[in-house]
Amino acid sequence: MDEPKLSWGSTPHDLAERWPRSGDGTPEKAAFLTDAFEADAQADLMVEMLRAYDIPVIKRYMRDGTLGKVVLGFSGYGVGLYVPESMLEDAQALLRPAEDAIPDPEESEQLL
Repeated sequence: MDEPKLSWGSTPHDLAERWPRSGDGTPEKAAFLTDAFEADAQADLMVEMLRAYDIPVIKRYMRDGTLGKVVLGFSGYGVGLYVPESMLEDAQALLRPAEDAIPDPEESEQLL
């Protein structure tokens, strides 16, 4: 009998498999999406939301943020988020503030 693979509470390390590749097999170029803070879990929330929509994300620590990550559990300088170039517009749309995504009620009535 096969044992179940336990993954609750752990982050899958499958970025290399999920990252899109060009026709010749080279990984697609990463495009800058946004800067985020880790102290309030903002970066992790963004990463997990994008992951839910099958958009792979690379976190790049600013300055010497890796030391803070090791000592405190988060970088005090923040983190840069990068996505594949072909998915940049989709990722930007997902991170757009909700008030920008909800149409004005008057505009909605005109559309009907």
